[in-house]
Amino acid sequence: MDCLRRTQILDAAQRLLCHYGPAKTTVADIAREAGIGVGTVYLEFSSKESIAVELARRHHDAILAAMRAAAQPPAPTPHAERLLHVLRARAEGFLRMRELGVHGVELLRGRGCAGACEVQRGFQGHERALIEALLRAGGDAGEFHVDDPAALATAVLQAFIAFTAPAIHNLDPGQLPGELIRLHALVLRGLARR
Repeated sequence: MDCLRRTQILDAAQRLLCHYGPAKTTVADIAREAGIGVGTVYLEFSSKESIAVELARRHHDAILAAMRAAAQPPAPTPHAERLLHVLRARAEGFLRMRELGVHGVELLRGRGCAGACEVQRGFQGHERALIEALLRAGGDAGEFHVDDPAALATAVLQAFIAFTAPAIHNLDPGQLPGELIRLHALVLRGLARR
């Protein structure tokens, strides 16, 4: 497996899939864009769907890595602030997908691609676990009232659904920080230890 060649194929595929969409992009188009033969693409990926799955994984992994980094700021940072940083990193990751093109969000949502949908579900499980761990730690530190961290993590993510693709692409990026802070403050009032 040639990592450089895989990256070259994925980068070419991303450009085409984000601009034209999966329905109008073929493996031959991807090969041409990458400057390699169609057979070379098939040496690395079994199908266009497997390329889409890898692109979905790449983008979800980047968002998750940013969320995990935001969860580990220098100590002592209150858990409420950590949660805000994690949710901001998440929103900014989804917002960056808008920069990829008209069909960029399809890479994350996996429309018409069962493997990419599975990647999305895996990402959702990891982000829920990260939020749950933050809520549990905040509860243990006496900052939050947390009776069921798993259920609360799901509720927090549902509350912030407007900050995921495709809904976030309708927001003005300049208003994003203020909107996040307002919703965060509302959620924190519900979590605050009384």
